[in-house]
Amino acid sequence: MKINKTLTDNKGWHDEKERETMNKMDKPNIGRRDVLKGAGITVAGVAAAAVGTEMAEAAATAPRWAMVMDLRRCIGCRACTVSCKSENDVSLGRFRTVVQEKTYGEFPKVKKGFLPIMCNHCEGNKEDGVPPCVKVCPEFPGERLTFVTPDGGKIRYRGGATYKRPDGLVLIDSDLCIGCGKCIDGCPYGVRSFNPFVQAGKKPEKQAADKCDMCKERVANGIDPSCVNTCQGRARIFGDLNDPKSEVAMLVKEHNLAKNVLLPKEGTDPHVFYIDPDNVLETLYTKREKGKLDHYVDLIP
Repeated sequence: MKINKTLTDNKGWHDEKERETMNKMDKPNIGRRDVLKGAGITVAGVAAAAVGTEMAEAAATAPRWAMVMDLRRCIGCRACTVSCKSENDVSLGRFRTVVQEKTYGEFPKVKKGFLPIMCNHCEGNKEDGVPPCVKVCPEFPGERLTFVTPDGGKIRYRGGATYKRPDGLVLIDSDLCIGCGKCIDGCPYGVRSFNPFVQAGKKPEKQAADKCDMCKERVANGIDPSCVNTCQGRARIFGDLNDPKSEVAMLVKEHNLAKNVLLPKEGTDPHVFYIDPDNVLETLYTKREKGKLDHYVDLIP
């Protein structure tokens, strides 16, 4: 299934040779009065340009990627888990998405429920809009990056070892990672882990952090994440929450899913929503224990 959105990152690297050439150029011979005369024009021009740039960037609108999990449809087949590991080369014993399952109720009304979980790509709290995993990362905020929207608009944002893009995806840059594990501990959902086969770029003796990135390469090419593409019961729906005509946006509105998320009291504003007509979300969910990730291993009981 394809999605009609494209996006790119632009790190805006400077050319070192060009910079050296500019530094070696002869200085022009002008007087103090000429400098002052030109300063007013320059400042006014720069101010106007800055305002114009800010207005252009403010007017740009990025998609807001989100996922809806329909608990009525999940059959616990684990196609999502397997396809995710295959697509992203996830190492043995590690997961980017899992399905928790639990038997509940009393005989003769006993049921088995399935709960798919993954990174929630949180918006962050209301005060600063920064997800908790990003907030604790020592390498955030990093350099300024430019996000190019599908309509060609540009939005500036800060990168880092862990960072959030304007389209809502919370990502990891392993080249900037120092392997400290603070983001792993800082995630209240416990959906991060170390990748034993990827070195932390700034401290190669350590492992880099890893997690779901919504298959960002697929999304950049207008294709649904792998777990969505292989879901047998169409229990996973992915799309742009900012597009009122998208299936995701319509489902969130129809089922009033804004607060139907994991651990709403954490105030992280998750963007993975659950259709849960039987109100079993809390019953099915196994929370993480402090300092452990046992809940984020896909084991079939």
